[in-house]
Amino acid sequence: MKKIKCLYLLIAFLNCSFALKSQSLTFQDCRIVLKNDTLSITNSKIQQQFLWNSGQLIFLGINRAGTDAKLITRGKTPDFMEFGDSILSENAELKLRTNQFSAMDPLYLEAEIIYALHELQVKRTIRIFPNEAAITHFFSLKGKSYRHENEAPSDEKLVMIENNQSQKITSAGIGKIPLQHPHWQFEAISFTEATDHHNTLASSYNFAAYNKAERVQGNVLIGRNTLQNTGFFIIKESPLNNSQADYIGYDFEAGTNEVIIHGLGIPEENIKIETWTQGYGYTIGVGEADRNSLLYDAKRYQKQKRSLIESRDEMILANTWGDRSRDSRMTEAFILEELEACAKLGVTHLQLDDGWQQGLSRNSASKSGSKWDDWSIDDWKPNIDRFPNGFNPILESAKQKNIEICLWFNPGKIDEYANWERDADLLIGFYKNYGIKIFKIDGIDLSSKTAELNLRNFFEKVKDTTQGNVVFNIDVTAGQRMGYFYFMEYGNLFLENRYTDWGNYYPHSTLRNLWMLSQFIPAEKIQVEFLNKWRNPQKYQQNDPLAPQNIPFAYQIATTFAGQPLAWMEVSQLPEEAYDAAELIKKYKEIQHEFHKGIIMPVGDEPNGLNWTGFQSVINDSEGYILVFRAWHDSNQMKINTALPKSAFVSFEKVLGDGDSFSVTTNKEAEVELNLPNKHNFVMYKYTCQK
Repeated sequence: MKKIKCLYLLIAFLNCSFALKSQSLTFQDCRIVLKNDTLSITNSKIQQQFLWNSGQLIFLGINRAGTDAKLITRGKTPDFMEFGDSILSENAELKLRTNQFSAMDPLYLEAEIIYALHELQVKRTIRIFPNEAAITHFFSLKGKSYRHENEAPSDEKLVMIENNQSQKITSAGIGKIPLQHPHWQFEAISFTEATDHHNTLASSYNFAAYNKAERVQGNVLIGRNTLQNTGFFIIKESPLNNSQADYIGYDFEAGTNEVIIHGLGIPEENIKIETWTQGYGYTIGVGEADRNSLLYDAKRYQKQKRSLIESRDEMILANTWGDRSRDSRMTEAFILEELEACAKLGVTHLQLDDGWQQGLSRNSASKSGSKWDDWSIDDWKPNIDRFPNGFNPILESAKQKNIEICLWFNPGKIDEYANWERDADLLIGFYKNYGIKIFKIDGIDLSSKTAELNLRNFFEKVKDTTQGNVVFNIDVTAGQRMGYFYFMEYGNLFLENRYTDWGNYYPHSTLRNLWMLSQFIPAEKIQVEFLNKWRNPQKYQQNDPLAPQNIPFAYQIATTFAGQPLAWMEVSQLPEEAYDAAELIKKYKEIQHEFHKGIIMPVGDEPNGLNWTGFQSVINDSEGYILVFRAWHDSNQMKINTALPKSAFVSFEKVLGDGDSFSVTTNKEAEVELNLPNKHNFVMYKYTCQK
C-alpha cells in the first residue's frame, strides 16, 4: 500500500507539467478554476480545492469563507476509488458551464470531468450554487468495467488489535474527506420510508472518532470538532439504505483521520458501452462546530435543488382516499360536490386518487379491479362509467372556483419500467390537453438499478417537455422508494397514510414525523395530512385527550402548516362546524409562501401530545415566523428554545391562532417565554429582531 501511495504522489507531481490549459468560468459569486495542477470551486461562502491528477481528483481542502472553519489536509490517493486501488487515468477533459433547465429552476455553475481508466470512462459532475455553503459531486460511468475489488458487506470479526495496520480505513469509496486533528464527534442520521409500516422516520447515532473507523448507515453525516470550532455535513444523494442499488450495507466510514462516502449505486451489469449510467453522489458543506448551523446550511442547499414557485408548488390539497371509501364514490357528481366543499373550506387543489381511470386497480372497491404492475394506454383514460362526459365538467367547475384538478398515477412496472416513455407521454398528454400539472406517483418499486434509471427517464421527460411546470407528489408509504434525498428536484413527498377508520391517526403523531424530518430536510417539501376528526370516534378511547375527536379542528389543520397541508378526506362529508376553519385557511394562504421561503427549523420539544413544540422559519437575520403549539400541557406559559439571536430585542406580531402580540428580549440561550391560554392552542407570529 505504501508503494501505491508513493506512486500517486509521483503521478500527481508529474501531472503538474501536463495539466490541461488553465480554464475558468464565473457565474454570479460562483467560480470554477483549473490553473496548473489545482482545481478550485468557490463562491462567497465556500471553497474546495483538489489536485487535478489527470482528472482523478485528490482532496486538498475545503473551507468556509469568513470563518476559521476549514478542513485542509492533503489526501494521499484520489477521492473517487470505487474500484479499489486505481490506475493512472487517461484523456482527462474538463467542461465548465452554467446550467438552467427552465425559468423555474435555479442556476448553478457546473464542472464536468471525464477521464478513462483503461476501457472504463468516469464522469464526475461538480455543482455549486450561488451563495450556498455546499458543493455537490456525483458520478456516472460508461464503457467496460475492470472492477476487481467489489466491496461487499463486511463480516467484521472483533478480534484483538495487535498492530495499527489492522485499524486502517478501507480505500474504496465515492468520496474521501481527510481530517486534521483527532477530536471529532460524528452523528449519522438514518431514515425510514414505507411509512405504512413505520412511525419514526429519522434516527441519529452519535459516536466519537477512533483510529479504527466505524461503518454506519445513513443519508446524512455530521462531523464536529469543537476544539477547532470546525464542522461539516455530508448528504449522500441516494435512496435510503436497502433501496439503493448495489448496496454494501453502510454509507459512511468515519475515523480519526478520514471520512469515506460509500456506494456508487451502479452494479457492473448496468455499465453500458455507449451510454452513461448515473450513480449516486454526495454534497458537502463546512462551517463552525454548531449542529444547528450545519443543518441550517444543509437545508439551504436542498432548497436550491428545486425552486419554490408559489403558483406551482404551494398548495392546500384535498384527496378523498383518507375517508377509506376508496374509489366507491368516484363519479362526476361526487367530484362536483367535492369541488363545492373545497371552495367553501379554502382548498386550492383537489386530487382524484386511484379510481378515476378506466383500468381499475387492485385497491378498487370494485371486485373487477385487478391492475397494479401492468397498464395499457386505454387504462389511463377517464373511466367512461364514472365520468361519461370526460373531465371537462369537473375542470370547468374547478376553474370557476380557482381550484386545480390533480390525478393519481401508477407507472407500469413491467420489465423494470420499460414503458417509461409511454407513461411519460400519458402525463404530458394530460398536461397539454387538460392543463393538469400535479400527479401523485404511487406504487414505485426500486427493485433494480434499471428500474431506477427508467424512472428517472420518466420524470425527466415530463419535466423537460412541460418546462418544469409539472409537480410530482412522490408517495413513500410502502415498498422500496426514493426516500428523502433522491429525485427531490421533481416535486414534493406524499409522506404517509393515516386513517381514523383504523384508529392510527393522531395529530401529535403526524406532527412529530414532520418535526423530526424538518431537522434535516425542508419541511415545505412534505405533504402533511389532517383528517375529518368527526369520523369514527368509536375507534378511540373516549377519555383519550389526544384522540382526534377531542382536539380542535383548527389546531389539527395548523399542525400541517410548516409542510404542504393535505386534507386527507372527503371534504363534502365534513359537518357544518368544520367550515369555521375557512377563515384560518384564508389567512394562512396569505402568508404560506413567505413562511415557506424561510429555512424552517423545529423548536420546542419533540411532539408527544403533552408538551410545547413548533417551528421557526428564518427568512433572514432580522425577521421570520414562529409557529408554536401548546398540546395537552397544564401550563399556559413555557420557555421555548429558538433559532433567534441571543440577548436580542424581538417583536412578535400575531398573524394566526391564539395569544397576543408582544415584545421581549431573548435570554442567553435564545429562549422566549410564550403564553397560550388553553390546552390545544396554537399561535403563529411574524417576528422582527432589532440589532
